[in-house]
Amino acid sequence: MKIIKTALAAGFVVFTLSAAAPAAELNSLNKNSVQQLTADLKVPAPTLDQALTTRAGLDPVVITVPGLKFGEIGWGPFELKHFFNIFHKLFPASKLEEADVINSFVSFNRSYFFLNDGETVADLEAATPQRAMPDNYLEMKLKDIPGYENHDIRIAPFDWSRDPGDTEATIPMLEKLIAATYDQYKGTGRPVYILAHSWGSVLTHQALHNLAVSRPDVKIDRLITAGSPLIPANFVVKIFMKVEMDKEHLLKAVSKPANVVAWHNIWATRDAYSNSIPAADTNYQTDANVEDVEPTLINLILHNKLLTKEARSDLFKIRDIKAWHASYFYDFKAELVSINKEIYVPIFRPILAPQVIDCKSQAKPVCPI
Repeated sequence: MKIIKTALAAGFVVFTLSAAAPAAELNSLNKNSVQQLTADLKVPAPTLDQALTTRAGLDPVVITVPGLKFGEIGWGPFELKHFFNIFHKLFPASKLEEADVINSFVSFNRSYFFLNDGETVADLEAATPQRAMPDNYLEMKLKDIPGYENHDIRIAPFDWSRDPGDTEATIPMLEKLIAATYDQYKGTGRPVYILAHSWGSVLTHQALHNLAVSRPDVKIDRLITAGSPLIPANFVVKIFMKVEMDKEHLLKAVSKPANVVAWHNIWATRDAYSNSIPAADTNYQTDANVEDVEPTLINLILHNKLLTKEARSDLFKIRDIKAWHASYFYDFKAELVSINKEIYVPIFRPILAPQVIDCKSQAKPVCPI
């Protein structure tokens, strides 16, 4: 089988929101639209150099904040309620109706995945193997960094129910953990990082802003977010645009916490629960260099009856939210039967792992590609 490996190798490719390359027209806003949405944002100057030199040579203590139970993340009306909850937390006076959003989302799914009459995304999802993610998946993956055993990284896991309904009660608990971890290590010279995935970044964003008021002495050297829904994916934003959601205010509502030295955000266009975040100092788009196979697959779906079934299945694989949402830690792999190709995108080692330890400053490299 011919293998196509799309590798994000050696060094990072940094993409700002206005320069993000869309995977397909349905996946994203166009460049002009994004520039209009972000034209009046005051994005802070990058502090990457400062972050990389702070307490150089000392391994960090990493606070890990996981996302929702992975089985709850998918493409149906239930999952969309998570987005809906985010908007209503940011805009409690919003008149946006849940039914309107869900109807728009269902309609979008039909065209995005070329669903047949009576078919749902769940039917395609059922035929695609899904990865189970345990509660401690962030800690497990950090320990998978090559050479981890040669270093002295401290991990402070935040254990919570991973139920979005517990968000309000969970945020104060996270504030206490962040403050206690900072107090414990502030005299040691260790940098304090936070690694937050998915909904965990929503909790972290609010907790840090609260701490900036209640404990202004607390400082976080590096905030690393992966698959963050703080500004949901571009095509989801399109749906909210259709039902007259105010995106400009949404973008302004997400700001860099004053107690964070540097914020690095990792996202993928094909991950509906992520996006570039203008408030972050850097944004890494993991699927920017992925071969755009969607047009070929769509052509087969429309014009090749013999390969229609396989092509529809392959289209779902390349656009599978669960696969991309987990890819920051487990990489992305998809075997596309209809066009005899394998797409492989390494993400964890070349992109996420170096955010935890700066490979160049370490005597023993811990994150080789």
